[in-house]
Amino acid sequence: MEHRIGIFGCGTIGGGLVSLLDDKRGYLAEKYGFEFRVCFISSLSRGVLVNPGGVDLADVRENLRRNGSILGMSGARRGPVPADELLREMPVDIACDTTPTNYETGQPSRGVLEASLSSGANAVTCSKGGVGTDLAGLKAIAAKKGVKIRFESSVMSGTPLVSLVRGPLAGCEITRAEGIVNGTTNYILTKMEEGADYASALSEAQRLGYAETDPTGDVEGFDAAVKVCIMASEFFGSHVRVPDVERVGITGVTSGDVSKALSEGRRIKLIAGVERDSGRVRCYVQPRAIEESHPLASVRGAANAISITTDNLGVVTVTGPGAGARETAQGIIADMLEIAGWAG
Repeated sequence: MEHRIGIFGCGTIGGGLVSLLDDKRGYLAEKYGFEFRVCFISSLSRGVLVNPGGVDLADVRENLRRNGSILGMSGARRGPVPADELLREMPVDIACDTTPTNYETGQPSRGVLEASLSSGANAVTCSKGGVGTDLAGLKAIAAKKGVKIRFESSVMSGTPLVSLVRGPLAGCEITRAEGIVNGTTNYILTKMEEGADYASALSEAQRLGYAETDPTGDVEGFDAAVKVCIMASEFFGSHVRVPDVERVGITGVTSGDVSKALSEGRRIKLIAGVERDSGRVRCYVQPRAIEESHPLASVRGAANAISITTDNLGVVTVTGPGAGARETAQGIIADMLEIAGWAG
């Protein structure tokens, strides 16, 4: 069976998905039996391209590399095209959402996912917005339409967490999941351990593309908080909004704090977590000085890690990349394979 795919968003992650699909087409078909054609790509600023027979991914890559858009391609038109309108024009089996995140409204991701699921398409997203603000509502639409929504890349990029809990950890009761889910802040804290002050560490993170020009979402803990909301909903069935998360960022962490922790055999990390105790679900994001023996202490640079406390296996820790176009696209592809029915 050939799967029709639509891609919303054509920025860093959307472009990375296009590239990975183009690179891996033969491998995905040979190993997983996953045949596909990308029937549309829709971007607010980079153009909209629809082709029922499948867009030329190599041509899309070249246009993005050369022009930063797809508007120069034959048949391309300027956006935006409302998601529901585009899905009526070109129905697909799997809609991939790579749109930006808004921590308050969940848009545009939430609207894209609602339209995709309502059209009868399965939906895969790497955006934290929609699933972070109303995962239960999106799951309800999916159930009603008999389709699936998957969001592996929304928490730890392509590093498996959601699928780990849903699959190999099935049967375990989880009481806590906490870790480092924001690579920008972890990079800054790592540089501060190496002797940089906060301002210079942030400047370096911005130069490398880890931090935005306005880094508030990362350094004030909003990015980590919305990921905690996703974990609370998926792991504990608890609807939590970002304002409900006990949130403290790293802007108050000084070089002296970092040095003092190191002298005591500890490292300061921005820890994001969710735990259930006596029926109550607590969600938090906070800098914490952890012992060097702690499994999260050795996580440095822009890497992410989560420690999951279970009844049957004790603490299980997963570590891996927490950012990057190819890494995030890998999580999207893994979700698509799961939707397509590949089970190993």
